[in-house]
Amino acid sequence: MNVPAPKKRDTSKKRELILSRAMEVFAELGYDNTSMDRIADFAGVSKRTVYNHFLNKENLFQEVIAMFLKEQQVLKQISYDPARSLEDQLTAFANAELFLINSPSRLGLSRVLTSVFIRDIDYARMTRAKYASPHELLIKWLIAAHKDNKLHIDNPSLAARVFYAMIEGALTWPALFQQGINTEAVKPLMDELIYTFLTRYRKVV
Repeated sequence: MNVPAPKKRDTSKKRELILSRAMEVFAELGYDNTSMDRIADFAGVSKRTVYNHFLNKENLFQEVIAMFLKEQQVLKQISYDPARSLEDQLTAFANAELFLINSPSRLGLSRVLTSVFIRDIDYARMTRAKYASPHELLIKWLIAAHKDNKLHIDNPSLAARVFYAMIEGALTWPALFQQGINTEAVKPLMDELIYTFLTRYRKVV
């Protein structure tokens, strides 16, 4: 008689749950005050289950960072569209940047990351080295806009740095030290930043 093989348990949902709850705990308590016990309690699973998925707190923290940045990168997957205004497309890039701070949990985690990175520069460099440049997708967009004769950009990498310096300096960093950000309230400022950027780089016909 053939005995059916036991079905493998799908643990992916459990892992996603732990990651989601861990992000909230790190955001609320900070890295130092977060424990695997607290994460297990908040996720409603045993401590053993957490360790079945993650080696230790550092490993779990790195996985939370990876999930956090991956979600943002998905929003940055913006292909150049010649039929769409430059303003609208750059606004999409700006909103993707604000994704990091436009909810209490993401804002809290951004603050934790900032404090950890400032405290340990080598750790910050090691962590950032694991991921693609945060400017890479905008650089590709700028090159496409340049080839379409909509922008005049000799140095796309520098132009991308300028764009994000404006957005982060005027919107992201202030939000880290305040009670988050109201995207509707900051829209006039965002529009002005994008207008300033395009005034510098838009090709004059």
